[in-house]
Amino acid sequence: MTNGWKVLDLINVTKSFFEKKGIVGAPGRGTARLDAELLLAEVLGCGRIDLYLRFGEAVDEAQLAAFRELVRRRGERQPVKQILGRCEFMSHEFDVSPDVLIPRPETETVVEQTLAVLGDGPGVVADIGTGCGNIAISIALARPEATVYATDISEAALAVTERNVRKRGVSERVTLLAGDLFEPLTGRDLEGRLDCIVSNPPYVAESELSDLMPEVARYEPRVALVSEQDGMGHTLRILEAAPRFLRDGGALVLEMSPFTAERARAAAEANAAYDKVRTKHDLGKVERVLMAEKRA
Repeated sequence: MTNGWKVLDLINVTKSFFEKKGIVGAPGRGTARLDAELLLAEVLGCGRIDLYLRFGEAVDEAQLAAFRELVRRRGERQPVKQILGRCEFMSHEFDVSPDVLIPRPETETVVEQTLAVLGDGPGVVADIGTGCGNIAISIALARPEATVYATDISEAALAVTERNVRKRGVSERVTLLAGDLFEPLTGRDLEGRLDCIVSNPPYVAESELSDLMPEVARYEPRVALVSEQDGMGHTLRILEAAPRFLRDGGALVLEMSPFTAERARAAAEANAAYDKVRTKHDLGKVERVLMAEKRA
């Protein structure tokens, strides 16, 4: 049964609707038209690029109803990637859900720096606060000889990570552990053995939460976003605990907020356990990654 709606008509009307809802696009966050196309492609079971060959095609009643539901959710500012349940990171697809932070492009710089630290050989790595597992799994895929431990305080997040570990075929090399930061690593004979510790911890201050985009503030897990001490709490705890688990010369690679980069760097430099403290800018030219080696 036809309803008069065609693919291009739906894209244009939805684009206008999203713009009225304030979905006007931001760097790396998509645009109103892109979001409309992604949601319609999902309903039609095709790739977004395929829509351009189907502009004049009619949409049936069931497809229209399904599309309207997705549009409603996006109009309420739920992130497209959360609606779709998947996200691309380091050229790999990961399942996501409301229980995990949606991977950001800037976090790819964290993975790149970790791989540089590891070199081409085997290594033992811990990803602290793994979320959907995008960092841990990307490392395991890029370094087949590496052993990776991935911790998270959220059991719901680890359920998503487990799905991603299975889908990417790295179950034998990525060990998932539930608990707060380094707590799950204790008692596993890992003290002084890790070649690298990597983390994208919560680093949003409570006072900053209301300034975030609705897609983030309303829909992403608070436990993965907000940290005490003006956003520095988790960063300081990781800086303090990491030397216990790193081997001499092992490296900490830590994502940080550009608003607290100076304080994070100063804290690492003030810790006698570290040397070779340095930072790295992401592709947006924002100071994003803190690196420090355990002093021998």
